[in-house]
Amino acid sequence: MSGIDAISSSNGKPLTILFGTNYKVGQTGHFACTALERMGHNVIPFTPTKNAPDDWLKVAPDVDAPELLKSCGATPDIFLMVESSTGTPFLPKRLADIEIPTAYWMYDNYLNFRWNKEAAALFDYCFFAQVNRMKLARRYGRKNIHWLPFAADEVFHRNFGVERDIEIGYVGSVTGQKQRYFKAFEKSGMKITTNDRYLSYEEIGLFYSRCKLVYNVLARRDLNVRSFEASCAGAVVINQGWIDEGCETIFTEGENMVFHDFDDAPNVAKALLDDDEKRIRMGASAERLVMSGHTYRHRMKKALDIVSGGVTEERMRLRSGFLIPVAEGLTCQHPGFKWRRRAAENFRRAFGRSFFGTALYLVKYAGYRVFEKLEKLVWSMGKAPV
Repeated sequence: MSGIDAISSSNGKPLTILFGTNYKVGQTGHFACTALERMGHNVIPFTPTKNAPDDWLKVAPDVDAPELLKSCGATPDIFLMVESSTGTPFLPKRLADIEIPTAYWMYDNYLNFRWNKEAAALFDYCFFAQVNRMKLARRYGRKNIHWLPFAADEVFHRNFGVERDIEIGYVGSVTGQKQRYFKAFEKSGMKITTNDRYLSYEEIGLFYSRCKLVYNVLARRDLNVRSFEASCAGAVVINQGWIDEGCETIFTEGENMVFHDFDDAPNVAKALLDDDEKRIRMGASAERLVMSGHTYRHRMKKALDIVSGGVTEERMRLRSGFLIPVAEGLTCQHPGFKWRRRAAENFRRAFGRSFFGTALYLVKYAGYRVFEKLEKLVWSMGKAPV
């Protein structure tokens, strides 16, 4: 087994996991924590948000990681974080000084690639939900990133077996541009039913169970949770063809999902609504696919199997060099964090350890920023999702 101080894999004894996320009920961190608990692991959850359950440790957004570890009493086997889109910055200090395996699951990789690829340097293992961004981060030099896509919860997102009285459903915020997409269906005589209020995580599966089809609108090109949650409930997802390549690795066109260009989406939907036998067969296939291999339990098992490699020699080697502080500095100065003092402290540390190494790294970072801006421009000139 690679790494040092290797831990038991998820197939062995229950693990004690120090688990951090910006807690928000119904988001990925919530489901991941629940899955670990269902698997029998001892989870010690911590968060900077105040609305978390009473048994969660409430910490500062920049809590000192080694001090947090000491406060746990018995030393945990793993330090695991999961990104959560709450708008609140959260990144513990001195992550490189932790003597147990560390990992971070990041999923808004198209939106947050600029800091995701930097923060990945602070951990032994990092997981990206989007294959294309994982490949790009590896080219950038992050060899410790693995693919871990979104998932569904087998309890809350399952098929509830109710009447499918919604022809085409959509759960999420409805922007002006999404309304324009929906009007194309209306012109073809079909209505997209959206949630008329915020649906709790306990209600989303029931809504999807009522849908024959679910139309998926992407934030950028991301393989999002809707693809898994709606499929888990037995609805057929009409997904955009311009999507992260991970989608077609998991789902199969015509068997458990359909893909479309924007202009032909209404025709794709109408053909499926007119063919009950095919649609029902595809919905059942999608449900089996997700329940058999794409729940949060499956994701956490894979993550723990990878982290069982233990503390990596690479992190131990890098923590005394310039790479980790410069990467942390770039993360902290990102608009999503705006921790300028912490960023400055890390830049000073990085330049003190290697002036030329840090300078060259910043040049590489600037080059990737130019690439990202050009990529975004190209997307805006085409039929970008939103």
